[in-house]
Amino acid sequence: MPESSVQPGQLCCVAISKWWYRVIIHRVINDKDVEVFYPDYGNLEIVRKSWLRFLKWCYLKLPAQAIPCSLAWVKPVEGMWSSAATLLFKNLCSSKILVGIVDEYVNGILHLFLCDTSTKEDVYFHCVLKDKGYADICGNNIPSEGFKELNPLALYVQPSEKWENAELVEPDLCLQQESLDADSATATSKLVGDEL
Repeated sequence: MPESSVQPGQLCCVAISKWWYRVIIHRVINDKDVEVFYPDYGNLEIVRKSWLRFLKWCYLKLPAQAIPCSLAWVKPVEGMWSSAATLLFKNLCSSKILVGIVDEYVNGILHLFLCDTSTKEDVYFHCVLKDKGYADICGNNIPSEGFKELNPLALYVQPSEKWENAELVEPDLCLQQESLDADSATATSKLVGDEL
């Protein structure tokens, strides 16, 4: 890709271990590296600029496959998730196949219960967080404060009128660069924090 196209918000693709992935340039790190967001997986990663390629038009039109999710019925005890709660959540999720039970889908956020069924007794994440003293069970769904800033997908997905048919922002759309830079800086600073 030419240097002029390597800008935040640019949808392209990257080859990692002989597989091609759709990515959105989230932040230019330096003259060799960029931070990219994987709209089909929901994660951020730093890659080499030289690995980036333009994406065929037919792949630009596919909607993002990552879905913004929030753990149902919990809120942090301290107002924000502690680093200990975040670490516990990551450990509960790591390298396991989990069962997700959908509670509701509201304003583009899927609220679900997560359960590890690989042990003798099912382990529900909201119960573990409550039992360890990190969460309160609230009986309704309250997304964490700053949820959209912590979720890079919100920077690049345009909601439809009903939020049910989100599509990727197409690269030829005029992005508000100042706004995007400010949002990216906010999201990046919060993503490196210890939030759930």
